[in-house]
Amino acid sequence: MYSNTKWISRLVFSVFVTCGLASAASGQVRIWAHPLSLLAPDEAREVFNAGLTFYDQYRFTDAENKFREVVRRFPKNPITDRADYYLIRTLAQIGKKAEALSRIDAFAKQYPNSRWLDDVQELRIQLTDQIPAKAETILLRAVAATPPAPPTHVATPFGPTVQITTPVVAPFPATPPLPPFPFGVNGFQSSDPEVSLQQEIMRAMFRNNVNRAIEIATERLKANPADPVVLSSLNLIAASQSAQAMSMLLGIVKNSSNPKARRDAIFWLGQSRGDKDTVVDTLVGLLPSLADDDSEAVSYTLSQIRSDKSLNALAAIARDKNKSEKVRNNAVFWIVQSRAANRVGLLNDIYKNSMDNSKIRQQVLFALNQTREPQAVTIIGNIASTDPDIEVRKQAVFWLGQNKSPEANQALEKLLQRK
Repeated sequence: MYSNTKWISRLVFSVFVTCGLASAASGQVRIWAHPLSLLAPDEAREVFNAGLTFYDQYRFTDAENKFREVVRRFPKNPITDRADYYLIRTLAQIGKKAEALSRIDAFAKQYPNSRWLDDVQELRIQLTDQIPAKAETILLRAVAATPPAPPTHVATPFGPTVQITTPVVAPFPATPPLPPFPFGVNGFQSSDPEVSLQQEIMRAMFRNNVNRAIEIATERLKANPADPVVLSSLNLIAASQSAQAMSMLLGIVKNSSNPKARRDAIFWLGQSRGDKDTVVDTLVGLLPSLADDDSEAVSYTLSQIRSDKSLNALAAIARDKNKSEKVRNNAVFWIVQSRAANRVGLLNDIYKNSMDNSKIRQQVLFALNQTREPQAVTIIGNIASTDPDIEVRKQAVFWLGQNKSPEANQALEKLLQRK
């Protein structure tokens, strides 16, 4: 019995020792694995992100300190070239132009394979207005490398768009919504670094030698009518004093196969430094040869000139029975958007001239209501009682109800008193 007890004791002791060793071994594994289970944070990236946050908040001094820290402490980190690029941008923002240019000079040697090289060179052009050596070669070589883009319909030709719609309220909807129509902007910047660099070179050339820049731009458009490098610079052509500027813009309108290029050029004709009456005559002279979409661009541009001649030209388009209904309605819309002092009188004249077309008269009603002027309310009230088309009269009543002015309420009461 003793021997059995001794054997059992030894067995229990062995099991205990085995379990203890296993537990110790397990503990050793945990202690050894712990450092590998948590990767060390990328401190360089954390410092850079802090700098970027400061930069976005316009805290440029704090941003400068963070970007400098990355460049100084982590010269071999993959994020360092980007930090150096942002350091250059920050220095330019706070007026340290000399140091920014010094860092630009060193950038290519320090980071020969950086994806930020083009952006750094673009900053140099912005800071100095100096065109890099062989700039013309770069621009003209890019023409050969860029295949012509096929013409495509572009609904919003110049920059950010504004959806122009009239409100639709049951039971009488307003006139049909107009298509999206753009407002011109001073060019656009490509997200492609190479194209962005070429855009900056082209702008620098326009500032330094506008006539040569126009020649290069013309050559590029022959190869690619949708060339973003040229189209982003049309504002500089319009703003220039060059005698070639008007000729180039007109050439694009008349000859380009690209809808965006044509409409951009139409817009910038209106913004050009030429005599405004001459520009109006030029735009009106183009109308017979233009498609509807381009004619709508002309209407918009005329509305932005805001002279008596341009508004009268718009009214002539709206009255022209040889024009499509779409083009005429568009002209009516831009008359009211022009905010000209005589717009109510022009709209009333267009209404009287459109007794054969109820759609044009409905568009005039909408435009009159947009003015919110007492004189316009009087005209709408007369239309509500006298128009030969009952649907037009109903819509006039609808707009009187939407107006909510004392004059509108009086007009509605008079309509109710009629037998």
